Amino acid sequence: MIRCLHCGAETNNGLALCALCSRMASTILEFLPVYFRNLARWRPGRAGARPVPGSRVLYDGSVRGVGTGDRISDTLDATANALTTWARALVEDRPYLARLLDRLSAAKSAETIDEAQMVAWLCVGFERYLTSISTLDWCGEFVRDLGRHEESLCALTQTSMPGWYAGACRRCEASTYVVPGLTWVTCGMCGITTHVGDHLEAILDEARTWVARPKPIAEAIVALVDTEASVPKLYTRIRQWAYVGDIQPIRRTTRGYVWSVEEERVVIGPEEVGHARYRLGDVLDVLLSRDTRASTASAS
Repeated sequence: MIRCLHCGAETNNGLALCALCSRMASTILEFLPVYFRNLARWRPGRAGARPVPGSRVLYDGSVRGVGTGDRISDTLDATANALTTWARALVEDRPYLARLLDRLSAAKSAETIDEAQMVAWLCVGFERYLTSISTLDWCGEFVRDLGRHEESLCALTQTSMPGWYAGACRRCEASTYVVPGLTWVTCGMCGITTHVGDHLEAILDEARTWVARPKPIAEAIVALVDTEASVPKLYTRIRQWAYVGDIQPIRRTTRGYVWSVEEERVVIGPEEVGHARYRLGDVLDVLLSRDTRASTASAS
């Protein structure tokens, strides 16, 4: 009998991670580099960076440069170090992967990739070899540790980020951002204000992986897409798409007591909790495909 090293539930897949914990690990590895990339734009001293928000202030109330203790830099550094440490642990157990880590280290040393790209590369690698990782005795702690870092990045993003990246300002080329729900973008460097539609391509590329409950998603889409004018109507449509399975929910998992059908008893295992959330990109795909079909039908 094998038990999941993350949640303790019995597994029937021959691995030390159950199916639900493996899915949770995949979700963590998908979203962690997104949060990291967004926060990395706010490192002190970065070229074109916006004015330092409150979350960038040091613990003693002062503001300094890179690597001197502001909360975002501390969180980014801790996450990058953890990923690198786990990569070395994987190479120690799977020596044939050493060449991949060596290649990544060389690219980082040569500055052909930045830290956010390095983190994304590591997460893709962990996802690719997740089945192999699931046979190792540290796989449970691996999922728990990366989960803690993903939660920290997510919380910091929600409290400190000004919105989605909206591309470079056309006047001064500084980075610009749009707050979800607003229909304009104001450059923090030169002060010019432009319509959100002028930045739509960059915003949608940035926001596709954003996860939220149906109402915030409806509010964001109405602000971004000219063909949608009613938040309540779109909110209702999103809930209908979720009901019929056109979009898939994302929920947190936690350790709890669940009923095992095979064993006909209550066991300790992972349990989905919290409100269902959805990816903005998934909702947009369904919305645009249905609008396209409706336009084709009306034209014929």
